[in-house]
Amino acid sequence: MDTSQVRDFRRFLRHFTRVTNTQLRHCCTQVTLAQCLVLLEVDEQQRLTVGQLASRLRLDDSTLSRTIDGLVRKGLLDRIRDDEDRRVVWIGLTPEGTAACNAIHEQNDAIFRGIFDKIPPSKRDAVVRNFKILVQAFLDSESDSTCATIEQEASP
Repeated sequence: MDTSQVRDFRRFLRHFTRVTNTQLRHCCTQVTLAQCLVLLEVDEQQRLTVGQLASRLRLDDSTLSRTIDGLVRKGLLDRIRDDEDRRVVWIGLTPEGTAACNAIHEQNDAIFRGIFDKIPPSKRDAVVRNFKILVQAFLDSESDSTCATIEQEASP
């Protein structure tokens, strides 16, 4: 791939990131963007430990713990001790957290349906399939990223 294609892709990716972040902020009015991402991940997985959630979101435990604390204070998440191993704490949605996730999903689903309406029906499956490939490539190369290494080294 030549430099011009790489830079075009990066430009499109910046625009995509900007509009999707704006969209999430619009649909996550009662929580921060970070809290929204945590809620949606817990909703998808049903329940996770802090370590599992940190791994999935690629965050350190202390940053994630502060985000979870805020969601627990808002009554959207619960910490549940494992009955068999008291050292294990599960994170799960409260009924209010489930309602918040449902509202976020409904708002985003409506918006993204509108976006997909602008894509020819014959290309929609390919868009989803190729986007999945792109995201997986990013995940696979994350540890190879110079910027990620610099950020990790700079973190306290």
